[in-house]
Amino acid sequence: MTMLERIPAEQFKDGRLLRNVVSVVIAVFLLSTAIHIVAVLFVPRFATADGWTRLTDFAEVGRFRTIPTDAENSVLPGLDPMFVHSACFLPLDDAPGALSLTAPDRFWSLALYNSEGIAVFSLNDRTAQDGTLDMLVVTPVESAQLKENPPDDIDDIIVVETQSDSLIAVFRLYAPTPNLRRSAQTAIDAAVCELEL
Repeated sequence: MTMLERIPAEQFKDGRLLRNVVSVVIAVFLLSTAIHIVAVLFVPRFATADGWTRLTDFAEVGRFRTIPTDAENSVLPGLDPMFVHSACFLPLDDAPGALSLTAPDRFWSLALYNSEGIAVFSLNDRTAQDGTLDMLVVTPVESAQLKENPPDDIDDIIVVETQSDSLIAVFRLYAPTPNLRRSAQTAIDAAVCELEL
């Protein structure tokens, strides 16, 4: 006796079998959709090797450190190979962060990331005068203190206020050739990323 012979003929006539099959297919589809949505939303929260964690393990306080791009040593996979990237860690608990860099002959960009991986501030060489940047990164309390007693050169400094207690500054320079990579490395080595104690 085959499977079709065991199903009563009445079910074929009134469409109950078709409704049952459609109901099962819809239930499986909804369940699989829910599982995928939960996975997409919660996997980043439980991931231990996200970009922030990798960079905090790599970046140092007090200087920009070049991020390697070769496959074996890559801290952050997928970085643009036409750029030289560097990172610096800014813990703002006790003092403001001071950033200073010069790269007048090429495109560069600087971004500040919080612990959620969100860029809280970014700019590039077009914003800086003559390719030179002087920036002070402060918390709201430090910003209030700065307004009460501003330094003489405050008009020449970009002041960035952030709610985050710690940030990572990522400085990248366009360097598609070996010569430009060497000069980009020189600019990174000369860049300042420190705490204003």
